[in-house]
Formats: sequence, C-alpha cells, structure tokens
Amino acid sequence: MTSISIGKLSDFPKGKMKKVSVKGKEILVANLDGRLYSIDDTCTHEECSLSDGFLSGENVICHCHLAQFSLKTGKVMQKPATGDVIDDEPTYKISVKRQEVFIEV
Repeated sequence: MTSISIGKLSDFPKGKMKKVSVKGKEILVANLDGRLYSIDDTCTHEECSLSDGFLSGENVICHCHLAQFSLKTGKVMQKPATGDVIDDEPTYKISVKRQEVFIEV
C-alpha cells in the first residue's frame, strides 16, 4: 500500500465528514473528537455516497436508506430500511505528520 497526502489537518474539522478521491477510489474521512477515520464512501447497499449522510456518534448514516456503518471499523451497525443484508465497508489507515494527513491505499 502507498501512503498518499490528502490535505492538511485543518481540512478535516472535528465533527465533520469529507469525501476525498484517491487512486480512483472515493473515500470518506471523518474527524471524531480530533481523531481521523476513513472508510469507503460508497454505501454497500445502493451505491449512495456516505459523505452525503449524517454523523451519529461513531457511525455514519447513509441518506438513501438509513444503513449505518462504524467509522472506526467499517462494520454494519444497522441494516438499511429495506431490511437487506449488506457488506461491511473497507477501512483505510490514516496518519498525520506535521499537520499533513496521509492515507494508505
């Protein structure tokens, strides 16, 4: 895996989510209480962008059918409103060096 710069730490404010594109992948980066987490941005249910959703504690809620994923582990925390069984989200390692944010993809 390669470590790639995705911006400055100030680009990812506490309590916010942001979509970044890295090597053709859309990735969601969220700042939870000063710690950055990243998962795939595409919901495994109907391919909606999770960055258009909502934060709820340590989870992101998809705006399409309300599926919930842990930002820390990528695990499905709640199935979508349709009741479909869905896959977990891939996660990506984030590091910060001298206020610059790197992701391993």
